[in-house]
This record gives sequence, structure tokens and C-alpha cells, in this order.
Amino acid sequence: MSEFRVIILGAGPAGLFAAHALAAANIDFVVLERQPEIVRYRGAFIVAWPPLVRLMDQLGLYKQMLELSTPIITKTHFTTTGEPLCSAPVFGAIGDELGYPSLGISRGDLLKVLYESLPDHETKVKANMDIVNIETREDGVRVYLDDQTVVDGSVVIAADGVHSSARELIQGLGMGVFGSGNLEPASPMIAGYLSLFGRAPIAGKDIALGDFAESHGPGVVSQSTRVKDAMYFTIIKRLDEPATGKHWFTTEDTDKFAQEMADVTIFPGFKFGEIWPLCDKDTAKLTYQEEGLAKKWYHGRVVLLGDAVHKMTSVNGSGAMTAALSAVVLVNNLRAALQKNPNPTVSELRGVFVKYVAMRMPVATAMVEFGALLTRFVTWTDKGIEAWDRQESTKGSMLEQAKGRLLPLLSQSPVLDFVPFESKYGPTRWGVASPDATS
Repeated sequence: MSEFRVIILGAGPAGLFAAHALAAANIDFVVLERQPEIVRYRGAFIVAWPPLVRLMDQLGLYKQMLELSTPIITKTHFTTTGEPLCSAPVFGAIGDELGYPSLGISRGDLLKVLYESLPDHETKVKANMDIVNIETREDGVRVYLDDQTVVDGSVVIAADGVHSSARELIQGLGMGVFGSGNLEPASPMIAGYLSLFGRAPIAGKDIALGDFAESHGPGVVSQSTRVKDAMYFTIIKRLDEPATGKHWFTTEDTDKFAQEMADVTIFPGFKFGEIWPLCDKDTAKLTYQEEGLAKKWYHGRVVLLGDAVHKMTSVNGSGAMTAALSAVVLVNNLRAALQKNPNPTVSELRGVFVKYVAMRMPVATAMVEFGALLTRFVTWTDKGIEAWDRQESTKGSMLEQAKGRLLPLLSQSPVLDFVPFESKYGPTRWGVASPDATS
């Protein structure tokens, strides 16, 4: 497999996890990241559900992840004005069922674990790499950078985010010898929400560890949790009109949004106006939250991964997990093809990508659709939704509903089928067992 080389676009969680999977499969790769640094702390936190934690265990990174994260046990709902709705040990119960906890971790710390543990990361992962074009051929793929250098490889895995350059450029590939000329529009991702991510030190504040706090209200939802000695929060507001394309917000825009949200209760007993002055403003980020699903996931020797192909708001907390599971399936299939032919043709790679899409598109579609419904439910799109939310909260059934909905899905999550490890188990068994040493 030494001649076969994968070019990964994007060094976010999806790209770095794909790099780890390729390294474990002994497949050569290089990661190209357009940002000037790889480990970036910009306020966002990630809920690592048990399937993602299990994958980190398979990669030998469970201990490092535990050291930088906080187990999440309880989910607490209340209104944006502070009125209690319901609370239940949702995360703790699901973790007990599957044998792995749900962990709250900052996005920056997850990147730190993935990057620093990646073999030869100093040479394999390159920052300040801005893509201007991709050329796919019968015998390989060529990536052109804005500094006029060229990177050659066999396949491009584009994990370059919601504003994916590869997804935009893939339209042009339809004009080449392998193109069908029937490619999707450049951007299927539409922003219906604006959100502020941030982090605030909370020394002296009575904010419980292990509680994931979520406030619901007309057009607004907040999510907050404590990770170690800091609170991580997201406040999401529904836009009056949907937006598309990139948009850069100023410090003034961020401050204005924060002032508008000052009276929103983001943790029991705490309004956002009390937390914002404590925030590290350099790591806070105001951004659109897009939703969408690309219809075409690959073309020629280029295949999309993560937010480049399936994007949901942060409300259902499944973006990182969904991307990592997709990377698992893609690398499993690619490795199997390379065992048959170390230099697969475009036709053989198409078979890999078709199988990848067949296995992951139904799951991704379900996650995107559920995320859209959930986001609209918790932001109370009308009085009927508010009444429904309040009624459901009085039933005390949040735990059973969450277990009934999530366990059948989470328990069927894939693992790398060529990396033996001693998986943890709970009463609900994993549908995909860990491979043994003879696999």
C-alpha cells in the first residue's frame, strides 16, 4: 500500500479521526488544513457519545480523553426565563447501558488529543494550506494550493467543513472525462440559526459537574455544561430569514448578540448576562448554524466526509460522532479494496464510495432530519410546540424516551474492523463486536 496516498482536506475532528484510521490501516496520507494552526480553542464544546468514546478507546486514546473531559450524567431542561421543565440522568443511563460514558470535552482539547497522538503528525499534518483546485485523473488526484504548490495522491477525503471547497469544486469535475455533468448545486447547506459559542471560568460559581443544561424558549435555545473548571455554552437564535454562504462576524456583532441574550437563563440560577463578562472573548465565536445533506458524496477520486456532506445544528450534539463513524466505514471499505488491489482504478474506488454512501447516508439522513425537528421543537416555533414541550415535561418520561430512541441507534455503531481491542460492554450489547487479533 506504500504507493497509495490519501489527501485529507481539513484537520478538524473528522479529518484527524480519518487520519488515525488510515494510520492504523497502514495507508499513507497527508492532512491539509487551511487554518494557520491545528489545535484551535474557539469556545465550542463537544458531547462525545459512547460510540465516539468507544472509537477513541480502540485507537488507544481513551485515557487521554478522560483526562481532558468531564463525564456527563444528567440532562436538565428549563425555559429561557428559568422555569424548570424536567431533569433526568439521560447521559448516565445510556453510558451504563453501553459500557462507555458520555463525555463533555472542548473541541480544542479533542483536536489536541487527536493531533498530538497521530504518528508523524508534525510532517503529516500541514497548516496554512488553502485549496484552489482539485484535478482527478484515471491514475490519481492532484490538489492545487494558493501558494502555487501541488500535492499529488490517489484519493481525496474532503473533511473541510460546511463551506467545503471540495464540495464546490466537485461541480467542475463533472466537466472532465469521468464526469456525469449531473452534479448537485455547490452548497446544499442553509443557515436558519445564529449561535454564540463560548467558554467562561467559573471559580466560585455553584455550577454542578455532570449536568447538561438546556433552556427552551421562543426562537432561542441554550446549551451549557461544565467541563473541569469552566462552563462551555452555546446560545442559538432562529434567524428571521435563512442565510447561505460564508459570513464573518465582528467583535461588535458578537457583543451585540450577547447583550440581546443577557436575560436568557443558561444554567439553573444563572442568566447569560452574569456569565458573559467572565468569558474569554478571544475564544468566543458568533457563527451561523447550517443544516443540510449533500445528495452527491463523491466524484471520481474525491469523497466527502463530515460537515462537508451532512450538517446539523449543535442541538442534537451528534456532529462529531456522526463524522467519526462515517470515517470508520469509509476507511474499512477502502482498506478492503486495497487488499485486493494496491492501486485501485476509478471504477474500483467508485465501488468503495458507493458502499460507503449506502451504509452511511440513511444514518446521516436520519440524524440531520431528527436534528432539524429537535431544533425547531426546543426553539418553540409556535404556541402549540411550547404547549407540547411543557406537556411532555410533566410526564417524567424523558429518560425512557431517550433510551428507547437512542440505544437502538447508538448500539449499532461501527468500529474499525481491523484493529483489535478489548471493548467495554453494558447490558445493551454492541451490535458490532470488537475485532479479535486474527481479524
